[in-house]
Amino acid sequence: CPVPPARLRCANGQLPAVVMHHHRSSLKDKQQKGSSSRRTGESRGPVKKVNVNTSKQDRLNSMRQVRQTKRDELLQRKRMGAEQDDRIAPPKVIAVIPFHTQADAVSLKRQIMVACGAKPEAAAAFAPHEPTSAMLPAFAQGGPGTRKPRVLLVDPPRDLLAVLDVAKCADVVLAVLGPHASLEEPAFDEHGYRLLTALKAQGLPLVIGAVHGASDAMAPSAKKAADNKKFVTRYFASEFGGETKLFPATTEEEVKMLVRGLGGATPKDLTWRAERGYLMAQQVEYSSADGVLCLHGYVRGTGLSCKHLAHLTGHGDFEISKIAVLSDPCPVIGEHNADMQMQAPERIVDETKGESDLQRLRPYDPTTAEQTWPSAEELGEDAAMMPPPPVPAHRRRRGQAIPAPSKDCVDGDEEDAEMDGEGDVAEDNDDADSDDGAPSVAASGAAETDDGWDVSSNMTMEVPNAEVVAAERKRREEMRERSQEDMEFPDEVDTPLDHPARERFQRYRGLKSFRTSPWDPYEDLPVEYSRIWEFEAFASTARAFKQQYVEDCYGVEGGGVGALYCAVYVRGVPPAVLESQPRGVPFVLSNLFPCEQKVSVVHATVSRHREYDEPVKSKQEMSLHCGFRRLSARPTYSEAPKKSSTCRKWRFLRFLHKETTACASFYAPVVFPPNRLLMFSQGSSGPELVASGTVDGTDPKQLIIKRICLTGYPFRTHKSKGVVRFMFFNPADVRWFKPVELSTKKGLRGHITESVGTHGYMKCRFNNHIKQDDTVCMSLYKRVFPKWYPPAWGGAADATPENA
Repeated sequence: CPVPPARLRCANGQLPAVVMHHHRSSLKDKQQKGSSSRRTGESRGPVKKVNVNTSKQDRLNSMRQVRQTKRDELLQRKRMGAEQDDRIAPPKVIAVIPFHTQADAVSLKRQIMVACGAKPEAAAAFAPHEPTSAMLPAFAQGGPGTRKPRVLLVDPPRDLLAVLDVAKCADVVLAVLGPHASLEEPAFDEHGYRLLTALKAQGLPLVIGAVHGASDAMAPSAKKAADNKKFVTRYFASEFGGETKLFPATTEEEVKMLVRGLGGATPKDLTWRAERGYLMAQQVEYSSADGVLCLHGYVRGTGLSCKHLAHLTGHGDFEISKIAVLSDPCPVIGEHNADMQMQAPERIVDETKGESDLQRLRPYDPTTAEQTWPSAEELGEDAAMMPPPPVPAHRRRRGQAIPAPSKDCVDGDEEDAEMDGEGDVAEDNDDADSDDGAPSVAASGAAETDDGWDVSSNMTMEVPNAEVVAAERKRREEMRERSQEDMEFPDEVDTPLDHPARERFQRYRGLKSFRTSPWDPYEDLPVEYSRIWEFEAFASTARAFKQQYVEDCYGVEGGGVGALYCAVYVRGVPPAVLESQPRGVPFVLSNLFPCEQKVSVVHATVSRHREYDEPVKSKQEMSLHCGFRRLSARPTYSEAPKKSSTCRKWRFLRFLHKETTACASFYAPVVFPPNRLLMFSQGSSGPELVASGTVDGTDPKQLIIKRICLTGYPFRTHKSKGVVRFMFFNPADVRWFKPVELSTKKGLRGHITESVGTHGYMKCRFNNHIKQDDTVCMSLYKRVFPKWYPPAWGGAADATPENA
């Protein structure tokens, strides 16, 4: 039997040497596998080095930097609309806008495409004003989370509306300036400053500057080039700030530096479009047989949904029949094959089920205006059948009863039928005569006066003759005089000599205090208020509708269509939409929140621009830009109370004076804030920016109170008593307005005690000594309403509230 090894001993008594066999190390196997993987070209995992000597503060800073990087990546993806499902961010929309006639935006766009890898022959074939997409080269690395950045270059025509429409969807505005500038010739020409003012009022995204002129321009000397560069830089910094980057883009290397700057640019959020889904069309197809307009483009923002209506900027509201996802025409991975992309089938992700709610106005119900009181005809018949009562002798000379207002004054626009300080009943009717029933037309050379005024916006389509031009010039001069008078003597009205004041001002009332006196918001509402919509809690409703919109967009198949290249089919589009769309301007489509197609009274806070010199009167026709929506309206201006005040009454303003901030109220489809508002008026050189501001919301109950001030002058004074004349011209008017409180321009308060004589003189008593050079005032108030204007929501200009 074998002997156990433990019992084997040598002759000298020691243990023998045990023979050990060598085994292959597992660590060596791992090393060999790693070396083999490196030889085969496989990627090696990152090696994390741990520095044991790092302090605690350094580790905290390192973790803070990692968190900040992840946060920046998330925000970057959210700005581009690709925060869901780890989607690839859509291309950055770069609006290439020239601000000077020397700047060549088309040439710069083609050079950028060459720097991005396009062949010079192919880049030269790119048509002007057409969107062009490209992938940025490797040297133009973007920010965190952008992966391989792509750009979509759009160079709109040098037109105000075209530039504003493209800037609504732009992530970056590439401001192109000419290479020449001096003290006498700024880097921005006159039209460039007009474009810049409108863009700032609408809200500018990230701005990057580029100096690029025409290729055939004569090269200046070195000294002249240095001076030009200095002036261009100073003009650019004065408008956009010293932190905004300005790149020279003349040579090929300079264009590459510009491309690198575009790739590393981080888009800036615009609050008015952040919560809404929108699309700028890169390709348009139209089927005249079905009236379906198909728009191809990248969906941005929250996304789109067929459950909600869509708005085509400048054309109106329509229904979305279906949304289909297409293959990306500018893929990030692999080479782009145009033929395969055109043959790729589309995948429908959302489709309309049923009919959408297109009702704008509430149904007209004439029974809501019925009252239990007898009508004027019934009262007249009863009075004719009964004998007149005997009149006492001591009352035979007193004023008779106030007649009821005529039907024309009740049914028509009350403000346009009244005089405002000129002693003529038709003073406010000039706007109705010049605008009502006459469609506005574009400016033309034949419709200009000698001093450059455009008179076509207040006339018919016929070519104006010399008499009409002279009448328009006279009307504008009168408007200037009235605006200046209203600024010097606000709300002051002269009492008519040939008409009793108690009849002329029968719709006005006196208030003890404009701030604290009560006023029922549902009192004597016009017929228009029976057709519009009212929200019980507007702010809460807006939040609920926005949340519902987000849920509907994310509920689309695949988690939504945000950041995807889609085809959106819009139905019910007439052929006139394509005919009226300017050439070279892409279609802009945006989703509407629920109830944004309903008509109500919209209020906005606007500030008038100092560059506009013409007088701006209430209820004058204006072109309004409310976010993605563009419409015509006749706003009524009012002075908003201070935020610290408890007053809930807005004082009516006849004119919007220069450097004045006011509240503009008008009938229009509901607009949920935040939203920017721009007001334009048609001028001789195109649309001119009148005022800009923000949309406050919708509230038909907001009280717009018109104040008039009747003035008189002391004839005789004694201490706190005085005889006042020229406020009224007959004793009956004095007795009618006796309960109304008086005030003076020097701060006194008083009341009428009795009438004196037969010419309207009256005795008054005040709370202090009155002087001969003081002015006695009586303030009267009444509520006014916005101007009914159906073209604001696509209706006929002559439509009344009953048949609209």
